[in-house]
Amino acid sequence: MEKNFLSGEDITFFIETVKSAGDAALKFQKEDMDVYRKDDLSIVTEADFRTQNFLTDKISSRFTGFNFICEENISETSSLSKDRINVIIDPIDGTAMFSMHLPFWCVSVGIFAGFEPAYGFVYSPGCDLLFHTDNGSSYLNGKKLEVDHNTPIEKETNIFYSSEIKGIKLNFPGKARNLGSTALHACLTADNRRNRLLAFIGKSYLWDWAGAVPVIEKAGGSIKYLNGSEINYTKIAGNGFKLEDYAVAYNCADFETVTGIFKRNS
Repeated sequence: MEKNFLSGEDITFFIETVKSAGDAALKFQKEDMDVYRKDDLSIVTEADFRTQNFLTDKISSRFTGFNFICEENISETSSLSKDRINVIIDPIDGTAMFSMHLPFWCVSVGIFAGFEPAYGFVYSPGCDLLFHTDNGSSYLNGKKLEVDHNTPIEKETNIFYSSEIKGIKLNFPGKARNLGSTALHACLTADNRRNRLLAFIGKSYLWDWAGAVPVIEKAGGSIKYLNGSEINYTKIAGNGFKLEDYAVAYNCADFETVTGIFKRNS
């Protein structure tokens, strides 16, 4: 299946749609909000549902035949289609941060051609960061984004890690940080020329990563499982959309640099 199928006008549509969704969610965040618990006890708010519905309605009104995978309406029948365009939505990635009235959350839309990442749109209105891709490149706030493969590792170098990390010991002289949003963490690895960020390690579900993956890859970064194996999206789709192992988004040229930082406890 062709991976470069969106026109320039289509790219603009997705940018404007994701920005509109994020800006509306930011207005909602500034108000008092009710916080609910899902069956797994994770937090959800009305903004998650409103944002998801807005995105699916807008996208489906322009494109027909797309398959939607959305965090807030996943069921046993949800599946990633190998023969269709898959739109994978995390309406508020970082809902816990959102519910705490903190800015570290984003709206994430990943577009896969079958099982292959094709386009990503990740917008953090609270941080004024809009990541997106076109048919060949990644961008941050409209400027082309390219990783620096030579980030020095010293006391002011950063790594990010997600809250679900267990059994991993860090061997690192710099700063380890957790902002609370997988997609935002991951996209920021592509912006290391400014933020001195070397890598992000996390696990979670496909919708948490889907918007960020094309941004990282088209900026020249990489994503692998901690054990060194490639990410297999077919297997993830058959695993209830859950990643098989800890995944690492990174921008250094040598993956062994990363494995030297994240050590599994024996």
